[in-house]
Amino acid sequence: MTINKTKTHILNTSIGLFSARGYKETSIREISKEAGVNVSMISYYFGGKDGILENITKNLIKGFTLLLDQIEFTDITVTMGVLKKFLEYLEDNRPQIKIIFSEMGKGSDCFIPVKEKIIELQTKLGELINVDNNSINNSELSCKLKVLTDILLGMIFSDYIFDFSGLNDSITKKEKSLWQEERRQMLLNILTQLSGLNTGKLSFESII
Repeated sequence: MTINKTKTHILNTSIGLFSARGYKETSIREISKEAGVNVSMISYYFGGKDGILENITKNLIKGFTLLLDQIEFTDITVTMGVLKKFLEYLEDNRPQIKIIFSEMGKGSDCFIPVKEKIIELQTKLGELINVDNNSINNSELSCKLKVLTDILLGMIFSDYIFDFSGLNDSITKKEKSLWQEERRQMLLNILTQLSGLNTGKLSFESII
């Protein structure tokens, strides 16, 4: 294999093992055996297990950044399209997202940019909800927006934190796909309503 293919193979093998067993529980030797490469090769390309985790994190940050930078609040249709792509990106990178959330609370500096991107997403969701809605007292609005965006973040990420899709192994791939699409559509519908797109005005009273 070429250098890039070898690195990608090691990375993908590590993602599978970290997601299934946990980062701490997976050893370099297990990665080496599963990937069919020697330990020194892993050290050469990544500097060790921490380097692999940092690589996974950097790739996710790039994906988050690319999508978040496309959100344009002057065009609600574009914004909703980008948010749909963001949800699809999370689903396409389910194992990596699961790894990140499993390890994020353990103090590694490599997760700081991920946390910053999640905060940026929360801020953008707040801006989407608050667009053209300046009639509510600022302190009251800030409090309500924080609660709403916390709930929305929970809807977006909870499935990847707890990996709900794997709880019932009897569910077919098609059923999971339909369930995931329904989940995405429900979130987009809520965001559409909260943004006032349907009514022309945001009414917190009907939501909280």
